Amino acid sequence: MANLELPIIALITVVAITIVALIWRHAGRSRLYRSLARKRRAIAVKYPPTIAAGFEPGIAREFANARIVRLERILEATTLANLQAECLANEDRAERSYIPAHKKGGTLSYEAIHRVAPACLALYHSYEMRELLSKVIGTAVQPTADHDQSSCSLLYYDRAGDHIGWHYDYNFYRGRHFTVLISLINRSEQGGLSKGQLQRKIDDETFALETGENTLVVFEGAEVFHRATGIDADERRIMLSMTFCTEPRIHPLKELMRRIKDTAYYGPRVLFD
Repeated sequence: MANLELPIIALITVVAITIVALIWRHAGRSRLYRSLARKRRAIAVKYPPTIAAGFEPGIAREFANARIVRLERILEATTLANLQAECLANEDRAERSYIPAHKKGGTLSYEAIHRVAPACLALYHSYEMRELLSKVIGTAVQPTADHDQSSCSLLYYDRAGDHIGWHYDYNFYRGRHFTVLISLINRSEQGGLSKGQLQRKIDDETFALETGENTLVVFEGAEVFHRATGIDADERRIMLSMTFCTEPRIHPLKELMRRIKDTAYYGPRVLFD
């Protein structure tokens, strides 16, 4: 019996230390998110965006039928230029990920957006964007959770073969969940757009959505099967990705599932963020 006591004590000690460490980290991350939330109020005032596209009732009807719509020339020229400057300035900060046969590309997380991309953050939290989307979708929406690193992020397709395969954007929240993409950079060194396309599939038929610069696409990801096709070596496609929901609460089990999903973008660290 004595021979078993030391291993049992050691195991209990390791488990206790692990639990304390996780509680300590969670408390620290919670303080961080509260701090970021306080700071972004001033950021939103300092970098007010201007949305150029207006709302037309036909857009809401189209979204109700297809669960996806595209709006061109969404941002005023100065606002677009500010966002483009931010995404290019932070290209080296993007976290690269590669999942064979499914995903290859870079991502700048929501937390990083708070620190280095104030104009992107201000657009995500602007009343104007939220109001436009609420009209298009037909119900009031709001930003998703502060600890969700995909709430607002920059997606970088800037190396040969960068893409993401066919998938749904699974809804982890209690209400409805929507993905909003704004094309900030979409260029080939040879001129024109990159070969990268946003595509959706209905039954066995594939449809491409043109995403030239300053184009917004909003869709209900749980209902729209979609992918981003690969780019060539001399091309660059950078998207501002934003998620909105009707109810930001989330069940603890689904929160764990969401974190596991996000490891594809940010690695294992998001399991403990």
